[in-house]
Amino acid sequence: MDITRHTQKTMPLTELLPFLRELSYSDKLLLLHFLGGELLKDSNLTPLDAQGKVASQGLHDSFEAAAVLAKALAEEKVATRG
Repeated sequence: MDITRHTQKTMPLTELLPFLRELSYSDKLLLLHFLGGELLKDSNLTPLDAQGKVASQGLHDSFEAAAVLAKALAEEKVATRG
């Protein structure tokens, strides 16, 4: 038996919806969180719960980043108003 191969069973959404409607409120929230994470992963985006990891990579989420942004906005304002 080849353990690297597996069959993926799919269920049409129309069959899945009745089961999802029966979930508790908290389970629906967990499902929403899971699906959001899957969409982010599929899009190669960074989820919000990994924000601490991103912040350590540079200016993101820091006072320096705010200062750089404020300066860029001020320069843009001067450039557009002549």
